[in-house]
Amino acid sequence: MKNKSKQNTRVLITGANGGMGLETTKILFEKGYGSIIMACRTEDKAKVAKNKILQEAESNNGGDKLETYGGFDMNAPEAIEKAVNVLPVHQKIDVVFLQSGGVIFGNNFEYINFNNKKIEKTIFQNVIGGYIVLQNLKRRNLLSENYRVIYAGGEGARGIPGMMDKPTFNSPKILRDYIEGNLKGQKYHDMNAMGTSKLMSALLVAKLAQNAQQGEEFIWFTPGLTYGTNGLATKPALERWFLENIGFTIMKWVGMAQSPVQAAQKYVSAIDGIRGENGDILGSPEKKTLGPTVDQKPMNTAFTDQGLINEFYAIVKEVYPEKEIVQ
Repeated sequence: MKNKSKQNTRVLITGANGGMGLETTKILFEKGYGSIIMACRTEDKAKVAKNKILQEAESNNGGDKLETYGGFDMNAPEAIEKAVNVLPVHQKIDVVFLQSGGVIFGNNFEYINFNNKKIEKTIFQNVIGGYIVLQNLKRRNLLSENYRVIYAGGEGARGIPGMMDKPTFNSPKILRDYIEGNLKGQKYHDMNAMGTSKLMSALLVAKLAQNAQQGEEFIWFTPGLTYGTNGLATKPALERWFLENIGFTIMKWVGMAQSPVQAAQKYVSAIDGIRGENGDILGSPEKKTLGPTVDQKPMNTAFTDQGLINEFYAIVKEVYPEKEIVQ
């Protein structure tokens, strides 16, 4: 993919209608990428986002470069399968940017039940949903020979002092018990759950990278703490207003948070192939929420714990076994 011109590169972005997904799509459109699949929960949301991009566009790129699709609900595997089934088969996808998801606000754990498995909802929608998208792209043989997959990471995967605890698991069994809701005495904390889900996506990327064929790349990358995303959409209105207009404003002033545009610019460098190699776990420096991109593997031993990597991958495969490629 790295040697391919932007004009001939095809990108799929989940959640392309808001936050970092929308801003990333805007930048790729302005840069003249060949085509961008806006893979959203509903086609109406994708079309509204497309119209917004075209209205604000400075370039003369044709609107046909932005393709709108619905059905990419990260909590609904059947919907994802149907959504991928309608993608055109004659055009291969070079880059897959999996960035849909969000926080589950509340006082208790929530779960998704699928294929006789119960999975913690934050992990399902932030990690497994994206994996299901990827597997269905493979099933329909829609990926190019040399493709790049970028999983949107999060600084919470290695912990943010005062905001998110560092997620740790002393054994593969404890990891499984947490995910399946069998860990005795586990208490729900929304931000910690979010950080844990981001750790799980890093474990998945590690395994996919280990299994990658020549030319395939799987990268986990967090651009740093970002305000103005859709992550607060389910927060009560007053709390959301306070966080967006006061909390994040203060963090922005003190250099702890960035805008979706700034985050998207970093993601675009990963899509361009400038940032990241197969198996990389990249983000901000230790104890920082923003800063130069560094290797985050040394910041949490869980990132490279092969037992945890294998166990999470086993859980993912139990939830959604690989399917044969359709020719």
